[in-house]
Amino acid sequence: MITVNGTAISEADLGAEAARHQGAEDPMMSAAHELVLRELLRQRAAELGIAEPDAEAAVRAVLAAEVKTPAADEDTCRRYFEQHLERFMTGESVEVSHILFQLTPRIDPQRLRAHATGILNGLLAGREDFAECARRYSNCPSGAGGGQLGELRRGDAVEEFERAVFSLPGDTLAPRLIDTRYGFHIVRTGRKQAGEPGEYEAVKPMIASWLEAASRRRAESQYLQWLVGQARIRGVAMQGADTPLVQ
Repeated sequence: MITVNGTAISEADLGAEAARHQGAEDPMMSAAHELVLRELLRQRAAELGIAEPDAEAAVRAVLAAEVKTPAADEDTCRRYFEQHLERFMTGESVEVSHILFQLTPRIDPQRLRAHATGILNGLLAGREDFAECARRYSNCPSGAGGGQLGELRRGDAVEEFERAVFSLPGDTLAPRLIDTRYGFHIVRTGRKQAGEPGEYEAVKPMIASWLEAASRRRAESQYLQWLVGQARIRGVAMQGADTPLVQ
């Protein structure tokens, strides 16, 4: 049984929450962590005298009251812009085809990587046809069209895929697999169009929003670790912090 400062989390609640975590590596553990954190925040709301009509509203109110993050200042925004100029190019594009080997909780990542690497080696050696391999192996709907994603611009794909693709020359088969949150990709580029540097003032609000969101996520994570560190939790291992959150 899991208890949080003496309050029990029922098996029924755990089972119901686990159904919403089926994409996790360990759905029951993920659900247990979620319920523990939710209970800690509920208890904290009671300590702070926060009365909200539902649990989600109470969680938001606690985090708003307890987690403070500074606004992104001019120097921070400009430094981010200058360190990530490639992200703010305008007019840059590249034609991309890929073969996706999708990772799921039931698939062994090492076996999947070995399988994808074998196919990539066949393509690099000229023994295999890219479009045919895409139709045969890809877990992306684009596989039916030979793996063609069309022309991509900055911001069209997840960051790790975009970063790797735009670092390749045009008309190139990537010599290594590209790892993303979705799995492993074999990638081939087509025509590549160079871009122009973006204007700082035009993207400054977007940069500030990104930086403030990232700062808030870090601060909320630290706050939750602090709550865990102060609590008596039985029945599940949780990572906590021994010292209060320093803002």
